[in-house]
Amino acid sequence: MTKYETEIFYIDSESHQDLELAIKKIIDLEDGWINVEPSVDEEDHNEVPGFFAWFSARGPKVPVGTFVPGSKQSLASVGIAHGSGRGASDQLEGLGVKPPENWISRQDHAKHGLVWEIPPNHTVPSEVTSMILQGTIGLSTVPTTGGWAATLHCPPN
Repeated sequence: MTKYETEIFYIDSESHQDLELAIKKIIDLEDGWINVEPSVDEEDHNEVPGFFAWFSARGPKVPVGTFVPGSKQSLASVGIAHGSGRGASDQLEGLGVKPPENWISRQDHAKHGLVWEIPPNHTVPSEVTSMILQGTIGLSTVPTTGGWAATLHCPPN
């Protein structure tokens, strides 16, 4: 079983360079993943407690964007878990947020979120960054306060 190191960092609204570098790092490693969520007030971050969340028809109020790099055995993927309900792709499109044309839509589910796969050798860190940041803001069901928290999980060097 592979152990992963975890690094938490903040992304401000002005510079997304740290996120793009983290994405490039795990693309090069072909291993790991990144979770990103927009900053919100603490009281808005509370979710339905454990057992009751199981029966909810929606995902989290504060969306979580995830990037997993591709490998020789799998395609890279971008996902956004959200609580905004059905038709999240249409909601994002209404906000002018669209994935690149070569991304393949694999899921648009009210509880399980959105998932796109990226064809081999077509992963562009700036496109992944843009989709995750714009998508998590666009699908948030609570007010965001600016910036994002990112958690990078990658194998040790």
